[in-house]
Formats: sequence, C-alpha cells, structure tokens
Amino acid sequence: MSSYLKKHTEALVKDVGIEAACEISGKSKATLGRYYSVHAEHQDRYMPIDTVAQLEAAASFPHATAALADLRGITLSHEGRGENTTRKGVINQYVITLLAAFRDVDGGV
Repeated sequence: MSSYLKKHTEALVKDVGIEAACEISGKSKATLGRYYSVHAEHQDRYMPIDTVAQLEAAASFPHATAALADLRGITLSHEGRGENTTRKGVINQYVITLLAAFRDVDGGV
C-alpha cells in the first residue's frame, strides 16, 4: 500500500510540475520529494491532505484521491476539468427538492 500511494503522489506532483507544485503548496522540492520517496527514512511520510487538495485542483487528474479510492475498492468517475460547474446547480436543486420532501414528511417542522 505504501509504495502504491507514494507512486500516485509522485504522479500528482509530476502532473502539476515540480516548480508549480512548490508554488501552489508552499513546500520545497525536497519536502515534496520526501512525500513520494520510497527510501526507508521517508517510508512513513505522506503528503498532507490539504496539500493533496491544492495540487489536485491544479492537476489534470486526481491521482492521490483515485489511489485512495482504489485501495478501498471504490470507483470514482472523473468527468474532467470544468464539468462540476454546470452540475452544481443541478445538484443544489436536488438537495432543495429533497429537503422540501423531508419537511413535508416531517409535518413542516
């Protein structure tokens, strides 16, 4: 599992580009390198989740998220950049409709 996560962390950094990853995350090249290093002294060091989120926002694919999902047997659907902006309105409307239905069932409380 460790080498699998390290491999995908490296793919994330390389997808964004090491220089850009440093700028986005505020981390040095050495620190980012330690997150995906398979050497014994770094085997228990992983990229913090907030850094993963920052880098995945700039990446072409959510490498670390996909790896974590895969380890749990979860299938993700990646629709590509910009797709979520049109879906947010639809999802919000579903949430509003669902909340209204619960309110009606609960007697309007």
